[in-house]
Amino acid sequence: MIKIETPPIVKKPKWLKVKLNTGENFKDMKNLMKENSLNTVCEEARCPNIYECWDSRTATVMILGDTCTRSCGFCSVKTGKPDLVDNDEPARVADLVKKLNLRHVVITSVDRDDLKGDYGARIWYETVSKIKEKVPKCTVEILTPDFRYHKPALNLVYSSKPDIFSHNIECVKRISKSVRRNSDWDRTLNVLKHAVDNGMLAKTGMMVGLGETDEEVFEAMKFTRSIGVEIFNIGQYLQPTIKHLPVDRYVEPEIFSLYKNYGLKIGFKVVESGPLVRSSYHADQQARLYNKNSLTF
Repeated sequence: MIKIETPPIVKKPKWLKVKLNTGENFKDMKNLMKENSLNTVCEEARCPNIYECWDSRTATVMILGDTCTRSCGFCSVKTGKPDLVDNDEPARVADLVKKLNLRHVVITSVDRDDLKGDYGARIWYETVSKIKEKVPKCTVEILTPDFRYHKPALNLVYSSKPDIFSHNIECVKRISKSVRRNSDWDRTLNVLKHAVDNGMLAKTGMMVGLGETDEEVFEAMKFTRSIGVEIFNIGQYLQPTIKHLPVDRYVEPEIFSLYKNYGLKIGFKVVESGPLVRSSYHADQQARLYNKNSLTF
């Protein structure tokens, strides 16, 4: 009998712990999302920071449904055939932002490759526009899919005038195809560069612990900075279920400090680097820090 060897399980270190806080704010946020029939990436992607963020009454709203047309090896958002587009969703999102009296909001979405023509860009445009109309003092950060680098779709999104345009590289280039087989690293870079060229304040982020080296991390940071990206986030990959990619390594906090120092040295205005950092982690504080560091936001 041939013995099949499975890769060793990398044990989660003791210092990588999440504090559970399901107090009144957490429960209130959960109820608000349910009452307004809205999805959050906090829940769908099993974000480890949901307790901290919801306790401080912040959340990342996920538009265009809860079903993605792609199937990335790291992501726990369900995949399959999405529901029809909900044309009333932009107004409900804006109403929620107003109800919460937010000064900064992050909007994201699933990939909608099924929506040929604009890939969901119209709903993106309407969502940002409605927020700007109903809560003009709230800054809007969008974390978008790549829209298959369809420039008319991107241009429509830009025309809604988001304050921050975010699109993630997710990982280093060498392992990108194995991590997100239906996406393309170079296309991601093209989207970011196109955003910068069109006057957007661009932000990106990635995970470590998927098989990359530290040198590759530095290289990815340097490359994204060279095309004009201003804000960079980097965090530890955590395997959401046994069906997803295994963790290759747990990066020590000291290494995350090296990533941050390097990023600031090469010119990023803001670098958020730590084991539990995610795309929209401390997004409100990042926006204010960018304002302080650049005086142009």
